Amino acid sequence: MSTSIIALPDAPEFDQRDAIYMDAVLRPNRSLSNHGFRLVMLSLAAMSFFAGLAFLSIGAWPLIGFFGLDVILVYLAFKVNFKAGARECETVKVSAAQVAISKTCHRGKIGWWRVSPSFARVIVDEVNEYETQVTLSAGGASLPLATCLSPNERIEFAAALKAALEQARDERYPTEVTV
Repeated sequence: MSTSIIALPDAPEFDQRDAIYMDAVLRPNRSLSNHGFRLVMLSLAAMSFFAGLAFLSIGAWPLIGFFGLDVILVYLAFKVNFKAGARECETVKVSAAQVAISKTCHRGKIGWWRVSPSFARVIVDEVNEYETQVTLSAGGASLPLATCLSPNERIEFAAALKAALEQARDERYPTEVTV
């Protein structure tokens, strides 16, 4: 295996006998639950309905259709956003033989990468309390990870990934204890 991060055309395979030290699936946080979505849509529909009634009372009845149209457009925008967010994810799998990463973008396109845990380094760049970047680097190449997580979650993920890499290295290159 190379000392760099290798882009793969297809998903990397794992030997069933290999111990898996990390198998993480990272998804973007949803800022609005289904219940919250229903409340937002009902509120918007109610406001549009009453605004439409107000315009109807002053004789501007053609505007009622526009108030219904804005509710439909907001509904469609939310649905497109929810669908794109559901597809987006990152998968990080660490074994003694390899670190395999897959990223699925909001359009559904999947990219796979592989690197040896012997050469992989986790770099945490804390710019400030609101901006933290986690990067996996090997042989001069680097790959940003956990981009969908909050800064605190990125730090926790980086610590867990570092621990998994250490366990993978310890299995691959055990330290001998002499008595």
